[in-house]
Amino acid sequence: MKQIRYILSLLSAILALAGCASKDEITNSTAAPDVASGAVVSSEAIVESPDDNYRTWYEIFVYSFCDSDGDGIGDLNGVTSKLDYLEELGINGIWLMPIHPSSSYHKYNVTDYYAIDPQYGTMEDFENFMAECEKRDIHVILDLVLNHSGSEHAWFKEAVSYLQGLEEGEEPNAEDCKYLDYYFFKKEKDSKYCVVEGTDWYYEACFNYDMPDLNLHNENLRAEITEIMKFWLDKGVAGFRLDAAKEFYSGQVDKNIEVLAWIQETAESLKPDVYLVAEVWESFLQIAEYYKSGITSIFNFAFGNADGKIINVLRGAGQPDRVTTYATALEKADKAYGASNPEYIDAPFLSNHDVGRIAGFCTHHEQKTKLAGAMNLFMSGSTFIYYGEEIGMVGSGNDPSKRAPMYWNDARDNGTTNPPPECELPDEYPFGSLEHQTGDENSIYNYYRKAIEIRNAIPSISHGRTTAEAELNKGCVSAFRKTSDYGTSIVLMNIQEENAAADLAAYGDWMLAASLSADGNPVVMDGTTLQLPAYGTAVLVLKEETPN
Repeated sequence: MKQIRYILSLLSAILALAGCASKDEITNSTAAPDVASGAVVSSEAIVESPDDNYRTWYEIFVYSFCDSDGDGIGDLNGVTSKLDYLEELGINGIWLMPIHPSSSYHKYNVTDYYAIDPQYGTMEDFENFMAECEKRDIHVILDLVLNHSGSEHAWFKEAVSYLQGLEEGEEPNAEDCKYLDYYFFKKEKDSKYCVVEGTDWYYEACFNYDMPDLNLHNENLRAEITEIMKFWLDKGVAGFRLDAAKEFYSGQVDKNIEVLAWIQETAESLKPDVYLVAEVWESFLQIAEYYKSGITSIFNFAFGNADGKIINVLRGAGQPDRVTTYATALEKADKAYGASNPEYIDAPFLSNHDVGRIAGFCTHHEQKTKLAGAMNLFMSGSTFIYYGEEIGMVGSGNDPSKRAPMYWNDARDNGTTNPPPECELPDEYPFGSLEHQTGDENSIYNYYRKAIEIRNAIPSISHGRTTAEAELNKGCVSAFRKTSDYGTSIVLMNIQEENAAADLAAYGDWMLAASLSADGNPVVMDGTTLQLPAYGTAVLVLKEETPN
């Protein structure tokens, strides 16, 4: 299946390139200009992507994605029905937000780590979903919520029942109820503790009363977690997203690092090529510190979200001193993370279920929204896309409003879900539905599809170590080099509303391998001058490294 897709992609690229200059003409100053309109991937630049954990992941909130049975709530069969869509988009990895039984709509207070929430379907539905993903070479990771369980989980209920049954003055004993030590109980109340009903005991619950914190240093609990991971890995999942990893022991970095190291080591003992990505909502330096755990990936909050590097650069579009710092920040992050864990795989993202959506960060500016997508997708590592990001969905405010129904079509039927509780839908989505955008060559959707095509076709983009390209990283052009076992590439991005140019005269035999246009105007290689339209992107590769 993978080989077939590769051949089809190659044929598509060759057809798209018809009429363009040959690679020998690109560096010849007397040759006609090479015009790359939209996303043109040179057939000479395509390298078959390795089958590893460097993937383009798509985060799905099942509740709001696609409803297959008409009850208004998304389900696993609905997700399965959209796998062809995701494959066409170029997605080769899916992150499912929690799918386990839970008393909440978001399902982060798990009541059974071994089951499927009935709202989402059955275990048979999940197994069918996994089988269909395997046919398409789409890996799946599950949200593994270990900072806390739900208050309705059997572990917690048994511990509470035991405490409620103690005689006055009797001290609890974990030998009588092992689940006592799965949680944090004490008799002194503070701001993070909730009362155990009918007793003078309190339990730690940093997030909410129905999310009691787990004691991840308890050996019996660790044995349970090992069995949970094994259960789902045996079902075929590629790994896990580790929720709230910096809150395992809030404010105690060393303890959190030890837990992450144990999870990584244990998961690898079950599946050597397991993929783990941790949520550590921290600054650049703290993320580098957490990589000392040996964890495969950590979400790169330093670049994502409203206050991350990508949005800050776009907010200063047209200011050279801010634009050029994007490439230097990429280099700085790569060196720091790599120093902590040489085998790390970065996990860049723009937005997720906890933050406002990227189009809102870009103030509904279509070209900036597009370029933000490319800045994310052309970072090294395993890039993450939040469902609906590829069509410029907006959503902010309370959490449910950030998790609104996927906007499949204008009529909001054929699988569109009802909004989750307390979700406030915008009066209008600025860029329209997927149905509206599919046929528009210049839509955000088609821009994302082309950007992912480039990322998948030129693996040095995802696998390369990043350095700022000093001679080209000037003015309003941000330029950085990717060096990998799969070749070398240079990415140039024009981060302004005016056209820009880059002089490649001193760069030898580089060819224009691919390009992206945010405004519909082409990227042009005229002799040794690369002309970039407003918010345009170009990818260069060494001719000597192109496949024969």
